[in-house]
Amino acid sequence: MKKILALVLSIALICCLFTGCGSTEKIIVAEKGSAGENVASTLEGYTYTAVKDQAAALMEVSAGTADAAIIDYVMSIGSIGKGTDYEKLVVTGDGYSPENYGIAFRKGSDVTAKVNEAIAQLKSNGKLKEIGDKYKLGDLVTATDTFDAFKQAEENSDWEYIKQKGELIIGITYFAPMNYKDANGELVGFETEFAKAVCEILDVKPVFQKIDWNSKETELAAKSIDCIWNGMTIDAERAANMSITIPYMTNKQVMVVKEK
Repeated sequence: MKKILALVLSIALICCLFTGCGSTEKIIVAEKGSAGENVASTLEGYTYTAVKDQAAALMEVSAGTADAAIIDYVMSIGSIGKGTDYEKLVVTGDGYSPENYGIAFRKGSDVTAKVNEAIAQLKSNGKLKEIGDKYKLGDLVTATDTFDAFKQAEENSDWEYIKQKGELIIGITYFAPMNYKDANGELVGFETEFAKAVCEILDVKPVFQKIDWNSKETELAAKSIDCIWNGMTIDAERAANMSITIPYMTNKQVMVVKEK
């Protein structure tokens, strides 16, 4: 009997070693290189896995291959719940890491002040709030910070470069409700309409270009794009390496799980 009991215990121990017996860790996903990754990779009780974008993070949770995802709160508003493709997904908890969105230009760019003036105008005349309300983001609109008045650079003026081209090349990724394709294949979203309104004031044509989010700084510096306008979180590192507008919207990171 003792030999049989010892054999059973040995088998149980081997099974635990190979299957993680007793482990309570769950899988959590977030977009690689995002603010969500900073949160997800530090949460206790979860094994973190990076995915290519926030849409992929939601797909993993919906498919049951991940227990939770960390995404932008603004994305959760337009992408989960009733009337969306992810009706069974819900936000749980109060969220993490309050943050602000800004538009990034090349370091030292004089276009930043020009765009700040346009943002202030859209805030003052109510257009920014109107666009926000259309995408259920009106309560998150800020744009209250002060900024330096526009002064064109004497040398290597980014504004002169963009004026001469007559267009502003805007680096984006696709995610609702910021920039996404509607049922007719047309690019829509809060950022899309916001950018068009600013470009109308600047009298330049908006050209939206999909980018690899992990290469955004490189593309900006190389002038493949003129700005990053895609729900970009303002942080110390980005502020040190790029020229960023006043914050125009508040955000936070939230955990999304399947509804029980």
